[in-house]
Amino acid sequence: MKVSSVLMAVLSIGEIAPISKADVSGQPIPYQCEDSVVTKKGYYFENQPNSGSYAQFKSRLGVTQFKDATAAVVDRSAAPNSVLAKQQVGDRVQVCLVGYPNKDQYCNPDRDPRGRYYRIYHYRQKAEYSGTNGDHLCGGA
Repeated sequence: MKVSSVLMAVLSIGEIAPISKADVSGQPIPYQCEDSVVTKKGYYFENQPNSGSYAQFKSRLGVTQFKDATAAVVDRSAAPNSVLAKQQVGDRVQVCLVGYPNKDQYCNPDRDPRGRYYRIYHYRQKAEYSGTNGDHLCGGA
């Protein structure tokens, strides 16, 4: 499992809310899982395999309050032979919402869908990966 350096930095400074089923603030409750399928995949920069990869899923875990948002993972450091890069549209996956950003002066997760952190299990490859749903986190550029 490869996690981008940006994600590691975010996790190390505690910007992702801890896993808790006791959240009553209206925020998504982390560590919910559901089976889904890959609906879109690609490279971060079109036709540039070394630019990283992204995938979108039919799941709306963590982003139900946003009209057109779906669960997704973006990893700019994903190798072209990573689990993320090798999956195909239509592949079955398990999507788990692991965490979401805390509200602060720069980030309002009620208004910004970025920064959700997902763990994806890919059934065909029998492997998992994890990452955030955007290159920029909540409140970022």
